[in-house]
Amino acid sequence: MSRKNSFAKVIGFVLSFVIAGALLGWGASAVFGGKTGTFTITFCETTDTHGAFFDSLYVDGLANKTSFSNVSSYLRKIRGDGECPIVVDAGDNLQGDNAAYYFNFVNVVDSHLVSRIFNYLDYDALIVGNHDIEPGHGVYDRVAKEIGIPYLASNALHSEGLKSGKPYFEEYTVVKRNGVKVAVIGMTNANIKSWLAEEKWKGMDFRVISDMAQETVDRIVKKTRPNLVVLVMHTGCGTGERDIENEARYIASNLKGIDVVLYGHDHTAVSEIVDNPNGEVAFMNAGTKNANVARCDVTLEMKYGRVLSRKFETRLVPMDEYEPDPDFNTYFKSYYDEVKAFANKEIGDLNADLDFTCALDGPSAFISLIHAVQLEATGADISITAPLSLNGGVSKGKVTFRDLANIYRFENTLNKVEMTGRQIKDYLEYSYDNWIRREGPTYNYDSAEGIDYNVSLSAEKGNRITILQLSSGRPFKMDEVYTVAMNSYRSSGGGKLLLNGAGIEPKDLKIIDKYKDIRSLVGDYISKHVEVDPKASSNWKFVK
Repeated sequence: MSRKNSFAKVIGFVLSFVIAGALLGWGASAVFGGKTGTFTITFCETTDTHGAFFDSLYVDGLANKTSFSNVSSYLRKIRGDGECPIVVDAGDNLQGDNAAYYFNFVNVVDSHLVSRIFNYLDYDALIVGNHDIEPGHGVYDRVAKEIGIPYLASNALHSEGLKSGKPYFEEYTVVKRNGVKVAVIGMTNANIKSWLAEEKWKGMDFRVISDMAQETVDRIVKKTRPNLVVLVMHTGCGTGERDIENEARYIASNLKGIDVVLYGHDHTAVSEIVDNPNGEVAFMNAGTKNANVARCDVTLEMKYGRVLSRKFETRLVPMDEYEPDPDFNTYFKSYYDEVKAFANKEIGDLNADLDFTCALDGPSAFISLIHAVQLEATGADISITAPLSLNGGVSKGKVTFRDLANIYRFENTLNKVEMTGRQIKDYLEYSYDNWIRREGPTYNYDSAEGIDYNVSLSAEKGNRITILQLSSGRPFKMDEVYTVAMNSYRSSGGGKLLLNGAGIEPKDLKIIDKYKDIRSLVGDYISKHVEVDPKASSNWKFVK
């Protein structure tokens, strides 16, 4: 028999064996000897760390209760015990702390601290959160380029040029543990455009997760043939209904072909098992500020590479039960010292305490300072802002860059826009109605400066605001156009005050000038005035 005929017979036999195996339901992995036995795969998640990098807050004796240093201790322990977890983060790490700000905007030459920390801790994947987009292209593009792990957001797509419709970040990664193949698919919050100015996400579009998740999962499963599918998302829990901002529970309950959902965004720690067309899905959120690691252990019964059964064990592991890792602290000491020097640089003085706790009682020195900053920076007729902090404050005396992160938590930029008198009144009606009824987040309780007005506690909705005049003494007219200073979150539609209050679609809002981030503007204001005497404004008040 010729060598050619012998080879053909062998090939024919193999193909016949494969076809027979397929007809008998073995599957290709069975034919070629896939894994058989009981296997446990461990997942660990952090999320919404918002700058909880170090165990110290840049002042001797003042410490973070939990940080990545505690997470390092926990991961070191379980890895030392022989476990090999798949470790992921569900986003929002590039905002919230002086270290994040420093490596976002000051030290832009060295590798970003976020990149270094996730590489040091040997994470397997990192998801893009909305606050990771907030610092702008210069920051997240830099992190995506330099980080040594997959940076995932499958629903963030290029919207321009030859790459239009293609993923802007990576879609997924495949991780193997003990011969078990795991597909980790990442998605981000589709509501980003409603919160951030266009320059932050220019060239990108965000598909609603529930509109594209099934197709994405099916396509990636078909391509990678994993034994487990994990969906890591930066979206809030929600009620189980479709909701552009909060889709996690809906996805976990309805999406076919997934095993584990790890999510973040709403800062609420969750550890559950939910019903799903698959039978059950593990459903977890670690919370915020590294208070917990969300841990999920999945036990698989497998035969020839096919999963016969899955069993989930979920729990939240409190990180305050683990001491900060001295090796982590030593490794990052030079970075910490660099940030500490920046954070404690003095920029001016306050002649009185700045108390955040009274911001909802009426006019406060805290909010009046933000108004003063916005009016001076823009020269606008009117300033609109809300309290971003309600706890603590800044003490009388020297003001440092560290204090600025407390005064203004987010990297919102400042815009000057045009609104009519009627739109301003309707806007304030909507804001104060929510404020008085304590409905919705307090960072949507906007007040105004530049006009004198009263807010009735007893009047009906829509008739609470009486505008007396412009604070300059000029008459306030409903049909006149005024310039208004407001942050980029609000001018992009955040909180829906423009739409539901003023009746303005954010795309129709006329922005006539743009400025840098408000935290920096606060620093500029204090530095310029050297000694600032914060006092509550008297331009508005609550009345019965």
